[in-house]
Amino acid sequence: MDLDFVQKLIEFVSRSPIAELEIERDGVRIRMSRQGVLAQSASQPSPQSGSAAGPAVFTNPASTAPPIARHSIRAPLTGVFYRSGTEGEPPLASVGDVLVEGQKVGVLEAMKTFNVVECDRAGRIVQIAFDDHAAVRSGDVLFVLEDLG
Repeated sequence: MDLDFVQKLIEFVSRSPIAELEIERDGVRIRMSRQGVLAQSASQPSPQSGSAAGPAVFTNPASTAPPIARHSIRAPLTGVFYRSGTEGEPPLASVGDVLVEGQKVGVLEAMKTFNVVECDRAGRIVQIAFDDHAAVRSGDVLFVLEDLG
């Protein structure tokens, strides 16, 4: 993977609404997020991605406060993301809302079928990665939750 390609990825992530991007090319895996950039070679063990790996923990080295555990709600399929249940209604979830497991947080339309996106764990929304009517891909981060505590 050449440096020009990596720089283009960094520019893309910084200009787009996505919260994180992971790509593997020529045996090298790169994961970028708005909180930081992590590069890994194929020879290094890679952590599991997704909810099975447990919550990500973000820390601020200058802070003495305990780390904040965060969790991503990801798109289960490729389609158009809607923040409300039907046209004209307010969003199902907004930044700052406290969610419970199983709560409806959005809708994905794929091939004229509407699929409910549910929260898979309790938490407070700290980031919404896509605007209403945005095209998303399977695995894209839709919401970032912070553990309640």
